[in-house]
Amino acid sequence: MNRRNFIKQAGCAAMGSTTLLSTLTQLTSLNGALGKQPGGAGYPTDYKALVCILLSGGVDSYNMLIPMGVSASGDNGFNEYKAIRTALSVLNPIALSNPQCVGFRDFTCNYGAFGVHPQMSGVRDLFNSGKLSFISNVGTLVEPLLNKTQFNSGLKKVPVGLYSHSDQMMQWQTSVPQSRNALGFGGRVADLLNAANSNTKVSMNISLAGKNTFQRGQDISEYAISNNVQPGSVGFEALPSWWSNTGYMTDLRNSTMDSLVSQTYASLLQESYSSGTKTATAAFEVFKAALTKVSPITTAFPADKLATDLLAIAKIISVRSQLGAKRQIFFVNYGGWDMHDDLLTGLDSKLPVVSQALKAFYDATVELGVADKVTTFTISDFARTITSNGNGSDHGWGGNQIVMGGGVNGGKIMGAYPKMDANNPLNISLRGNFIPAVSTDEFYAELALWYGISPSDLCYVLPNIGNFYSYSPGRYPIGFMNFNGTAISTENYPQNCLTY
Repeated sequence: MNRRNFIKQAGCAAMGSTTLLSTLTQLTSLNGALGKQPGGAGYPTDYKALVCILLSGGVDSYNMLIPMGVSASGDNGFNEYKAIRTALSVLNPIALSNPQCVGFRDFTCNYGAFGVHPQMSGVRDLFNSGKLSFISNVGTLVEPLLNKTQFNSGLKKVPVGLYSHSDQMMQWQTSVPQSRNALGFGGRVADLLNAANSNTKVSMNISLAGKNTFQRGQDISEYAISNNVQPGSVGFEALPSWWSNTGYMTDLRNSTMDSLVSQTYASLLQESYSSGTKTATAAFEVFKAALTKVSPITTAFPADKLATDLLAIAKIISVRSQLGAKRQIFFVNYGGWDMHDDLLTGLDSKLPVVSQALKAFYDATVELGVADKVTTFTISDFARTITSNGNGSDHGWGGNQIVMGGGVNGGKIMGAYPKMDANNPLNISLRGNFIPAVSTDEFYAELALWYGISPSDLCYVLPNIGNFYSYSPGRYPIGFMNFNGTAISTENYPQNCLTY
């Protein structure tokens, strides 16, 4: 049985509604069922890592990336920006050098000159050196929406729970916005590639933020750690959040309560908990041995939690050989972005933390010799309203995200930065909420292809991708990753993953 037929029969089309209990009863090992052995033939032999930073709460990303001045094309983006943002305007953004603003699909690039928040000089420097790009007006979509008329018609599917923190945060982690019970993007990637690592006692999904949806797959879930990573010290919790009623058991209980009607299911729950405990303990021992090989990283990191989390990731990457890792996915959460009040002060405090941590982490990957093998990206619940509520902004939709690394096609604003105008066809409210021009599916598909996912497996990783993108050799979803020298399968890609 080949991979495509297996995934089809295992229920690829049902990934958006599969419960955690069904994963326990349907599969014992996806990679095992595919006939793949850990570290065996057919898997990538180089090293690559994805680092996902969740900016939870909904970051006001239109004060992070700002149109500026009068560009060569004649636009006056900064005046338009100030006119609609009024008291929320950042008055002294720092300019990006020669940013290339690239339009996307049916959308044009509205501005030619851009700057970033004045507290983001590290991001500015990475952008100008070609190591960082912005993905503009990206967000959760079930299918393309071109304007307010299509949105209001009721004929197009839209994400459930728009403007809801819990829904939109989950949907950014799953890229299945029509469901509240889907597997995570990172988890589904790990289902397919975890066996690329020769030592599968440690999940390729490592979390600095406890249990999360992003890294939960059909067969693979996260291994949660603390950020206290140093030679001679384990710095990990053997049973991270599982040994309490707020972690693993609660996650299982909530996912299985409706089906927990017999002793058979109760036994499965007990067996799964026991298996999880054994798995975590085995991973703990592997990490304990590997950390004795950690070499000091000379790059200076700030002392805040985000930077400390990223430093811990850099240290783990430094012992990738000892861990037998060819592929790793890391997850970090940096919250506090729900700024309905005192927005300008709040961003002045939090944006420099992000900027400095990103710059330090990129420099550390250069020091480790893996800068082109590690791609870091931000996600967030949603953007904020363009207009002010008096002293802050409220829940929006499409926004701007960062992608950073030596493999990034840097110095660009990809997507379609929206026209700062209430009459913009993408604006669906009086407050200025923009329909995303770029879907999370397209955003993640680009990362997945760079990471080593075959185009023929994209429908498992992203069940809605067929609504937005069909692979052909040399044609990539957005263009923010550099695929030079990267072999991509030419197997025909299905047009409609949901019926695949």
